[in-house]
Amino acid sequence: MGYKTDKIATLVKNITGCGNQHITPEEGNQIFLLALKAQTIPGDFAEVGVSKGTSARIICEAKGEKILHLFDTFEGLPQPSKEDRFEQFAEGQYAVDVDEVKEFLKNYKNIAFHKGYFPKTANDLTKKVFAFLHFDGDLYQTVKDSLEFFYPRMSKGGFFLMHDYNSSEGVRKAVDGFFKDKLEAIDVVGSQCLVEKGLEKGNALENNL
Repeated sequence: MGYKTDKIATLVKNITGCGNQHITPEEGNQIFLLALKAQTIPGDFAEVGVSKGTSARIICEAKGEKILHLFDTFEGLPQPSKEDRFEQFAEGQYAVDVDEVKEFLKNYKNIAFHKGYFPKTANDLTKKVFAFLHFDGDLYQTVKDSLEFFYPRMSKGGFFLMHDYNSSEGVRKAVDGFFKDKLEAIDVVGSQCLVEKGLEKGNALENNL
């Protein structure tokens, strides 16, 4: 696909330096490489929790002609639930103007913005198939809703990459609870965790990055 390791590292470092600082270069590298690999898997791409668009821009650099669906309220986080740590997150936190994000991503094609509260904003996509989901929504209920929506629509071999797994109690509870009766393994590196649809065991991050 024409990308060398040093080129990827430089590209990601430049992007993470001009957006929000919630995505580290190491996390950005993982996003890029998984999105690149998912080009060959049937289905669209999606991100739940867009913020200023840093990770979305990394995905855009790697997605080829895939459609990327971006879901966010663009008015900040919803009200945290009892499953979240209230001292960590607050309603309205991380609000950003959607027009700023569109400007930040203006040079990329095949992007669909879905503004509002997920999963209502996905009502028109129930017949879609997906190859890659990046989640950066911080809260228990949002990740739970995301997994419930995308799991049955994810192609075999498709990737779920969840940010904040090791730093958000709500995200970890939602991921662990959802996959506890599924065959897939949860692989953790840093603050991210990866699940490959249909992969029962083995280190998915080592196999795919």
